Amino acid sequence: MLSLIRSKQLYQIRETHQRLAADLCELRSIFLPRLQRVERELMSAKLDRFFHQLHIAIQLTVQRGSDISEAIEKGLRARAAPLPRGKAGGLARARSAWRYQDGTFMRESEREAAIEEWKLAEYERYARGGRRRAALAQRAANGTFLAQAK
Repeated sequence: MLSLIRSKQLYQIRETHQRLAADLCELRSIFLPRLQRVERELMSAKLDRFFHQLHIAIQLTVQRGSDISEAIEKGLRARAAPLPRGKAGGLARARSAWRYQDGTFMRESEREAAIEEWKLAEYERYARGGRRRAALAQRAANGTFLAQAK
């Protein structure tokens, strides 16, 4: 009798297992297409958001690029345009330009050479004074300078 009960229970367990397997298969067939549709809709929404943000970024880049190109164009035009007469033009430059004794304008390279020569002469003037003071100064036995009495 015990074996009969066990075989009956085993049979019921197998039937229940088969029914559950069939139900699971049916649920899979129902929910799998739904799940795939939801995934497609979610991916579509994400792509729409991404393309919208990309479109905004491209618009900003184009706008900034056109602003920059306009600024460069204005700068190049201003650089190439002749200076007007008046304070901002040739008269202001002529007032501050270096001239020769006969009144003609000195070239910029010659002007820079004259300034460099003057700077070197000033440096040498101060250096000569320092070297003279160092030569006449009293020194200690270790070579350091002694304080001068005034």
